[in-house]
Amino acid sequence: MLATGSVILDRGLYFTKTSGMRSYCVSFRVPGEVLEGTFLSVDGPTRSIRPVSAADGPADTAQLVVGGNGHPVGRSDSEAAAVADLIAWTTEHFPGAEETHRWSAQDYESHNQIPFVGALPRGLGAIRFATGYAKWGLSNAPAAALRLTAEIIGVPWRERSGWMNTIGTRLTIPADLAKGAVEGAKVAAAATSGWVEAESRKVPVPAPDEGEGVVANRAGLPVGVSTVDGVTRAVSAVCTHLGGVLAWNDAECTWDCPLHASRFAPDGRRIEGPALEDLKELPRSGRAG
Repeated sequence: MLATGSVILDRGLYFTKTSGMRSYCVSFRVPGEVLEGTFLSVDGPTRSIRPVSAADGPADTAQLVVGGNGHPVGRSDSEAAAVADLIAWTTEHFPGAEETHRWSAQDYESHNQIPFVGALPRGLGAIRFATGYAKWGLSNAPAAALRLTAEIIGVPWRERSGWMNTIGTRLTIPADLAKGAVEGAKVAAAATSGWVEAESRKVPVPAPDEGEGVVANRAGLPVGVSTVDGVTRAVSAVCTHLGGVLAWNDAECTWDCPLHASRFAPDGRRIEGPALEDLKELPRSGRAG
């Protein structure tokens, strides 16, 4: 059973049928009473607001969680700026709000927002998976689990609830194909621009400031150089999945792939698939070995 966000086996090419999205949340102490209920904006950029009650945990003052500013993984001018924008928006609309915590999430969306649930192609019925919850994991994940459980224990098709058959049956329509083509074009553009940009900057490069990272070219290969917690490191900046050039995430100090949303720590350790291997750590100067 594969429940790995993005499917870590390339059978069925589901990494091309879903898009990895990054979004942000910040919690605040707010004076006075907070809004009752949860709200989601209908315009962009997206804003979601959720009050935190005493039942959610100990709090000496009212709490508010504000989220939004989602974007495809690895395709942002500055993730830190996205968080700062959420904070600025909140303090404008909720005067006196004081930040307490911040975090982020990674979600996967199919082109028509319906999850993929079922048997993996070429798995002889022994491998099942679920992905593409489109940020509705609290409902779609349990639904997927119930559907897959029914399959595994052999509940007959006609005895399953109707919704189980619905989420397990996908009909490709022209609109889905069009959305897939648009996303494919964006992936191709990101692949090309990443290599071109890496070619434009040669090593050696100055050590980046704390929390920053740059991609440069060494002997024809992109190298990612970053400084985190006072340590400057160099790693291969080529994703171990399909060779996309990685981008630096300045909010979380990670190397993110703009093609299929794999993510890596500053030292090259894999954080998120579909990549299965770590990045190669390199010397800070000299030829890549």
